[in-house]
Amino acid sequence: MSCSTMKKNIIAIDVLLIPSEEMYSQSLQLNSFINQNNPTTIKLDENHVPHITLLQCFIKKSDLPKVKEVLEVLHKIIAQDSLKAERLFYYEDKEESFAMVRVEKSPSVLEIHTKTIELVKPYIVKNGSQVSFVQNPDGSPISESTVEYVPEFVEKYSYESFDPHISLGVAHKTLLDSLAKSVFKPIHFKAASVSVYQLGDHGAAQKLLLQSK
Repeated sequence: MSCSTMKKNIIAIDVLLIPSEEMYSQSLQLNSFINQNNPTTIKLDENHVPHITLLQCFIKKSDLPKVKEVLEVLHKIIAQDSLKAERLFYYEDKEESFAMVRVEKSPSVLEIHTKTIELVKPYIVKNGSQVSFVQNPDGSPISESTVEYVPEFVEKYSYESFDPHISLGVAHKTLLDSLAKSVFKPIHFKAASVSVYQLGDHGAAQKLLLQSK
């Protein structure tokens, strides 16, 4: 197998939770306001779904059927548990900030996060590259920071460093203050599914590969 073929067989994935309808809709609403304020930031849609990342990593594309079996185990762990959207988080001391819905780091969320790593770890590889990602429509290269982030996820952003959240985009503080006060609602919700998406640039969950039943 050529080096080029081997590289194409390695994909960057995001194992994630899709929130149930009320939280999903609220995420779209908040992102819509943010997009009106800053059209260049992320836009939540079918190419970048609202989600809570459990694990990002590189795997061989040929191992996807084995990861599919893992999803059913994971969904059984979380299906009956209630998750909580705690607050709209952003850096209040900055004029412009990245915003996210911070999800409570509850025992059940930590359990599924650690179980995801445990079950997917046998298939994780380190030697992914730019071709492991869904390519940018404009032909621009995948950012180096994106390529470097994925293989460091377990070591640097997991376990005690795990930060469950739903990304919303960048906006001015005045808008985010208003959204936090008048639009965001701290609610309990469930995980509609555990899914695997192929990652695009800047960590976007872009292409659905697998989904729990």
